[in-house]
Amino acid sequence: MEKLIMARTFLLIACVFLIGPSHAEEVKPEAVISIIIDDIGYRLEEGRQLINLSANLTYAVLPNAPKARQLANLAHQHGHEVMLHMPMQSTLGEAAEEGALAIDMKEKEVEQALLQAFNKVPHAIGMNNHQGSLLTRHPGHMEWVMKTMRQGNYFFVDSRTAGQSIAAQIAVEQGVPVLSRDVFLDHTIDEEKIKQQFDILIKQALENGYAVGIGHPYPETLSVLQEMLPTLALRGVKLEPISYQLRKRSAQMVVGKIIN
Repeated sequence: MEKLIMARTFLLIACVFLIGPSHAEEVKPEAVISIIIDDIGYRLEEGRQLINLSANLTYAVLPNAPKARQLANLAHQHGHEVMLHMPMQSTLGEAAEEGALAIDMKEKEVEQALLQAFNKVPHAIGMNNHQGSLLTRHPGHMEWVMKTMRQGNYFFVDSRTAGQSIAAQIAVEQGVPVLSRDVFLDHTIDEEKIKQQFDILIKQALENGYAVGIGHPYPETLSVLQEMLPTLALRGVKLEPISYQLRKRSAQMVVGKIIN
C-alpha cells in the first residue's frame, strides 16, 4: 500500500513538472487594447477609410452629423461595433454641438435628448461623451444619464475630457457597464506624436492587461493605424472591440471576488 501511494505521488509530481509551464502559458492573460474612433459622421471619406480597415476598431458616431446614419450603417455592415458619441457641455464656453446635454437641462430633458440621439445612430450599443468637461463633473446630471443608459442596457465609456469627471463613478453606482479612456492618440495631429501615443497605449496594455485609446478620423491617424495595427501581434497585444474588454474585465472581477 505504501509503495502504491509513493508511486501515485511520484506520478503526480511528474505530471505537474511536465505540464506546469505550458499550462501557465495557456492561462496567461493576454494584453488587450481597444481603440474608439470618435467624431464619426462629418468626414465621409476618412470615415469610410477607417471603417474599411480590417481591424476590430469601435466607431463613435455624432448623432447630428450629416453622415451619421450612413456611416453607422456602414460600420455595422462591416461587422464593427457602433457607439453614440454624445455631445455634452464643456467648460470652454464655445458653441455647443447641436443636441448637447447641458447643465440647465432637467431630468426629463436629459432623458429625451439621449433617447433621440440613440435613435439617430443605428446599431449603437453604448455611448461615450463628446466634450463634456463641465457636465461630467456634475453628479445629478450624470445620475440622470446613467439611469437612461441602464434602462436601455447600454454601456458607457468615459472619454475623460476632464480630470474631475465623476461619470465612471456614477456609472458604477447605477449599475452601468463602464470603462474609461487611457490614451488620446491624436490630441496633437502629427504622425510622429500619434505613434508615440500608440506606443504608450501598448505599454499600458502590457503592464495592466488592458488599455483603451481614442482617436479621430484624421488622415494622420488613419496613416498611423495602417502602419501600426499589423504589428500588434508581434508586440504581444490583441485589438478587440470595447464590449470584449467589458466582458473580460467583468468576468475577472467576478473570479477575483470568488477567490478572495
